[in-house]
Amino acid sequence: MNTKSFEVLIHSQYAFHRCRSEVHKYEDCRQTTSPIPKDPRLCRNTARELVGCYKEAERMHPLCLAPFNDVRECVFKADGNIFNCKKESQQFVDCQMNQEKYQDFLALSTDKQKEALQFDFFNYRGHFDKYS
Repeated sequence: MNTKSFEVLIHSQYAFHRCRSEVHKYEDCRQTTSPIPKDPRLCRNTARELVGCYKEAERMHPLCLAPFNDVRECVFKADGNIFNCKKESQQFVDCQMNQEKYQDFLALSTDKQKEALQFDFFNYRGHFDKYS
């Protein structure tokens, strides 16, 4: 499996979460009531705002490397299904959104919580899985 595609998936989930309002503004700008598309130059400023937001969202704080690796491993072991990794991906998003709060969370964590995560989707798979 190509883990690079998993990294892109994880970053795109966070980037869309962070840039949701810019995406909606850009889509509203592109909307038209006729079948003829609008001139792209009319939405240039909103497109620049959207690209700037995505560019900013692609920067990863070094503190968030551990939760990012947890999500990446979880997605890899879940055969690319990110919905099985909601808790881990939310932890990565929380770290990216507020590093100080995440650092406090780590400081208050117990030794058991700091251990490496184990992902075993083979033994605990649901009836919807393609292997059952």
